[in-house]
Amino acid sequence: MKKVGREIMNHFQSGVSYMIPLVTAAGLLTSIAVIFGGSGVWDTTDTFWGVIRMIGQTGLDFIVPMISGFIAYSIADRPGLAPAFICGMIANEMGTGFIGGMFTGLAVGYLVNYFKKIPVPNQIITLKSLIIIPFLSTGIVGLILWYVLGAPITALNDGLTSWLNGMSGADTALLSAILGAMMAVDMGGPINKVAYAFGTASFSSGSYGASTAMLLAIAIPPLGMFLATLFNKKLYSDEERDNAKTAIIMGCVGITEGTIPFAVADPLRVIPSIVVGSSIACGLNGFFGIIHPTMLSTIMAIPFTSNVLLYSLSILVGGIVTALMVNVLKSIKFRKAEGENN
Repeated sequence: MKKVGREIMNHFQSGVSYMIPLVTAAGLLTSIAVIFGGSGVWDTTDTFWGVIRMIGQTGLDFIVPMISGFIAYSIADRPGLAPAFICGMIANEMGTGFIGGMFTGLAVGYLVNYFKKIPVPNQIITLKSLIIIPFLSTGIVGLILWYVLGAPITALNDGLTSWLNGMSGADTALLSAILGAMMAVDMGGPINKVAYAFGTASFSSGSYGASTAMLLAIAIPPLGMFLATLFNKKLYSDEERDNAKTAIIMGCVGITEGTIPFAVADPLRVIPSIVVGSSIACGLNGFFGIIHPTMLSTIMAIPFTSNVLLYSLSILVGGIVTALMVNVLKSIKFRKAEGENN
């Protein structure tokens, strides 16, 4: 079961990886439209910013088919792509959200793999790959989705969206803290991808609490490690201090991976510290109830948040907590090493 779970997570991670450029382009266009055109851009294409919003929203509407298509592609290669895109579009039209995209991608992918293994006469091998497999896999998964699983998945997605929209205070803080921890724990890995997909799906459905937490967490690890090198330079080499300068720049533009060299070099101290710092930053921001209706990450989102001061305070607290925790843990190691040398 563990092997199957890891395999499914790898396929899901692959689907999200292919989805990220779509989200970046569509999300930024939507964000720019909202920033310059105001809330009215959602209701019209009569203005320039309304058209920009429409272009961005069109891209966001492809999130579910993209996840579906590339999960199936990861499982079954090219034969799974077209059927999963079609079933993903059906799932999107039914309002199943990214849960429907995951289901159709996995179902199509494994079904296509099964059909590929069925032996056929040499005369119809080409026919099998071009017509039979796409026809059968699209029809079977599409019908199951429409008549059996579509309604329950849609109800689950609607309930999740309503729950997110109705959250406040401690509930929002808890969810935000969990998302922050998930974003930080593997910095672009499978757990990070799950949190990213969840936040993106929430944004595309008009619920900004989860997306704000997800985007806020991006810059906390690099900010924390940058501050750590400033607070106690002797704990870090010249190379690490230079890496910290690069990491903070990457964090400001929405790239967490600048922290990876620190995590690889000292995972037992760095990873818990960035997880705690990110969790606290996101939880605090969630408790304050601060959101922003954009797909801009952490630092760049500051001017467009519902409360600039409290949002900035959350970032600062998260960064300082990360820096202090990692330096305390490293100092213990440093003192032990000095004691052994003496």
